[in-house]
Parts: sequence; C-alpha cells; structure tokens
Amino acid sequence: MLLWPWIFLGIVYAKKGIQMDNHLSKAVINHPHTTNFFVTLIASVVCMFVDILFSFAVIRFAQEWIANNEKITVFDVSVISGLRHQTLPWNIKDIKKLLVSNRVVPVFLVGICIGAFSLIPSAVTSLLTPVPFKKNSTLQGVELDLSSSDCFNWLATHPISNNCDWGVSYTRIILQNDSLITAWW
Repeated sequence: MLLWPWIFLGIVYAKKGIQMDNHLSKAVINHPHTTNFFVTLIASVVCMFVDILFSFAVIRFAQEWIANNEKITVFDVSVISGLRHQTLPWNIKDIKKLLVSNRVVPVFLVGICIGAFSLIPSAVTSLLTPVPFKKNSTLQGVELDLSSSDCFNWLATHPISNNCDWGVSYTRIILQNDSLITAWW
C-alpha cells in the first residue's frame, strides 16, 4: 500500500509525463483553483480508502496472531491498536520506557506507519496535479516543389490553420502579377 505511489511516479517519470488532450489542458489552465480542489479531493478519498483497507488488514492479522499465540500482552494489543488507528497509543513519557530491547521494533513500526500514512494525501496530490511542460520533437520533411499554378491556387483557397498551439511555422507563397510574394506565419 505504501509502494504504489512510488511505482506510479516511476512509470510517469520514465514516460516524461503524461500529456493531456487540448480540451482538458485548457480547462486546467483556465480553472486552476477548481483543478486543485478536485485533485486534493481525489487524494483525500485515496487516503481514506487506503486507511480503511489497512485497518481491515491489521484486524485480520490480529485475529490470526491472537488465535495462534497463547501469550498476549497489553503492549501487543496497544501496538495493534496503534497500527489500526494510525495513532500513538502511548504518551510521550511512556515512549522512553518502551524503548527496551524487545519493544523497539514495534514502537518504530507504529511511528513509521503514522509517518507514511500522513504523507499519502500530499504525495497523491503532487502526483496528480498537472503542470505545464514543453515537449520538443524533431520535424523532418522533404521540400516540395510548389511551382505549378495549381499548387498556388490550392494554397490560396485552403488556408492552413494551427489549432494545436504547436510552434509550427510554414510559408505560403502567393503568385501576384507573375512575381512571387512569400508570407511567413
């Protein structure tokens, strides 16, 4: 449960980000507060879902463990309670007394669990929040001979639009009075 955000981050990082389509990216750019709200809401729901699943897993583990052990101490029950509720079941004064040889690992396990679960909302939010980035690609092509009058007429009647917001530039050649006029867009 604690590794899946890092696996997702590795996949996204390896792909150098996941690109949105134009409609969704315009909505994100035009409404950043709404986007932040929904991303944080999704992160909170994911955190709640992970907390519930982890709590069920701790309960199931505790049932099996208690059924197979004859000696269960109050400390064991407090560790299970701390893991289930992701809280420290001990006071700060009691923690010094708990740091003895056979109780150090369970106390640190509860502390690490609390720390890891407190990072889930911010980690999911940082993974899902869209950020602008520039993506460059090489453009290769072959030069076309547009010297025929049919090509000039076609270009004059079919304007080329750039709806993609790409940094594409092209040249339109207009034949006017037997002289060439070059226009850059």
